[in-house]
Amino acid sequence: MNTHNALYYITAISQKLNPYYDDLHLCQQYAWWLLQKLCTTTKTTLITQPSVVLNEKQEETLTEWITDLTIHKKPIQYILGSVPFNDIEILVEPPILIPRPETEEWCYNLIKQLKRLKNRHLTLLDLATGSGCIALALANHLPEACIIASDIAENALALATKNASHNKISNISFIKSDLFDELSSLQQYDIIVSNPPYIAHSERASMDESVLQWEDEDALFASDEGLSLIKTIITQAPFYIKPNSEMRNERIPQLIIEIGWLQGHTVKQLMLDAGYNDVYIHKDLEKKNRIATGRVDNVANTHY
Repeated sequence: MNTHNALYYITAISQKLNPYYDDLHLCQQYAWWLLQKLCTTTKTTLITQPSVVLNEKQEETLTEWITDLTIHKKPIQYILGSVPFNDIEILVEPPILIPRPETEEWCYNLIKQLKRLKNRHLTLLDLATGSGCIALALANHLPEACIIASDIAENALALATKNASHNKISNISFIKSDLFDELSSLQQYDIIVSNPPYIAHSERASMDESVLQWEDEDALFASDEGLSLIKTIITQAPFYIKPNSEMRNERIPQLIIEIGWLQGHTVKQLMLDAGYNDVYIHKDLEKKNRIATGRVDNVANTHY
């Protein structure tokens, strides 16, 4: 059993990580996360207590984690087992896609918009839900809303269901479906959101090794230069969206799709060609194109 203060361990872990990561600050951040996970306590507690005692089992676990990070390229989120996402905790398990900060950002902005509504008895659909992070964040912040989340992968749905239970969120239901295929054509929604696979196979060479080794390729890549699923969503969504005058007056979009940063111009044109109005491409905090939004007030379909 070894006894040292927290900073000793942070320095030691950082030094082991540093040859593999070109960012000392990141290494220190990872070190703190690992030590907090290992000791099941907070950073504040670790800093303020005079010493940190690790038993033999904990030392072995820490060594395994460092090996996973450096040799096996395992994402640290999978080691930690969860990530925070808009005030809830999302459990993460390989190979289900890890929630990204840019997704959390636009989801947070959408929640702020929807909270302006007087009528929050909304019905929302999340396509390709993965871990369930978007759907569950919406359900958590909009308890009067009814959320439907779908995915084609059974393991993703199992994790999303676990996350609903973990966060004690009940105003949500999950369905196995390849986008709209298994959804009732009679059911309509106030909003449809999706973070579908949108990476072109040609981008594989520039992607991080940890992503390619650990995360589900079917949740990352799409054919047609990453646009195949986006095109399907844009084409079919109007048949599943119902009019909402309050949302129209507040200029709140009814279709929100996360996209690749090089796809903005193409996706905007696809939406305009399909008859959407109020079409916008929004940038994330890194000033990269991140989501496409639009309304279907002028789109003719069988429900209008």
